[in-house]
Amino acid sequence: MRKKLSAKAAGRLRLVGFGVAIALCAPCSLALANGTPAPESVATDQTSVQEVVTYPQPPADLNPLSASDAELDQYGFPPRPDAQSAPDEYAHWKKLISVPRVANPKLQQTTIYNGPAQGVLAGATLHDGAVSTTSANWSGYVVTGKKGTFKKNGSYIFFGWIVPTAQQAFGVCNGQTDYSSQWIGFDGFNSNDVLQAGTEADAYCSGSPSTYYSSWIEWYPYDEVRVSVPAVEPGNVMEAEVWYTTASPSGHATIANYTLNQSATYAFTPPPGTTYLGNSAEWIEERPGISGGLADLTNYVADPFNFDYASNTKSKFYPNRSPGGTKRYAISMICPPWSTSACSSTTKISTPHLSGLDTLWFYDSGPAYGSGL
Repeated sequence: MRKKLSAKAAGRLRLVGFGVAIALCAPCSLALANGTPAPESVATDQTSVQEVVTYPQPPADLNPLSASDAELDQYGFPPRPDAQSAPDEYAHWKKLISVPRVANPKLQQTTIYNGPAQGVLAGATLHDGAVSTTSANWSGYVVTGKKGTFKKNGSYIFFGWIVPTAQQAFGVCNGQTDYSSQWIGFDGFNSNDVLQAGTEADAYCSGSPSTYYSSWIEWYPYDEVRVSVPAVEPGNVMEAEVWYTTASPSGHATIANYTLNQSATYAFTPPPGTTYLGNSAEWIEERPGISGGLADLTNYVADPFNFDYASNTKSKFYPNRSPGGTKRYAISMICPPWSTSACSSTTKISTPHLSGLDTLWFYDSGPAYGSGL
């Protein structure tokens, strides 16, 4: 079971902004058009939270394409790839930074945690060279290397995805909330921390179904922080980038919603005692932890992740290919524990499938989908 940070250990850090006000949203909706979050997922104490920083709106005459690295950093733009040596990454970066920034996002501290991979069991090597692996909470692809493979300055991880439609398993309406998280990050595999960002797609049913969607950021072992920008709806086209710098606050994430044409960049501090290792990069579909245990997985049916890559400026890393000295893991999520079935530890409920170099398709099955109940 995960150890929670005490209020003292968390330091009761304030949420602050570089000239930009940030409002805490206590047990209330983030004013998204997709319902309200499950009450048990909203932290009662909205003061014991990691420090989160947003950035001022860039001047109207600032062109990020020609801006200096210092200007990019000042206004929270992701690191700029080299247009000559990394033309594809540069094209995605150019598209990402073109999405309008929305000022004054609202934040909500949750009781949800998207933590390190649990119950990892490695098996045979697959035809694509990845190691077939199972986990109790993760499905996806991971690239691992020695400490510092993803160095502290200049490394980043990127992905694009479609927000899945959340529902409970077919035939199930049990009065509880099912959760799912779609994210990218660093560390978390053979590490005690995870620097990450993504979306959640949750489903509740008791007589009539309801859903909830949100963007979020997190540096585990802090809990997830929901962010109102960009807003999230099922079927939206999203992209995000996560990176680390030695300059405080160190953790950074840009999240963009191309469908709604809005984006935001957040910077956040590591939890006390946490050391960034830079030994793994992840593209993950997760059933997160809540209330001391793992949640039932939302029936997301299918979910594509596109443009999945990471860089440490010298090398590129993909789900389907990585440099020498690294190892790739293809992780399928297994069932136990599950609230409504006695599934075995070999029952897979979420599985990634490679489609080319940098594209993953996720599918759920078993009790998450409705069979095997």
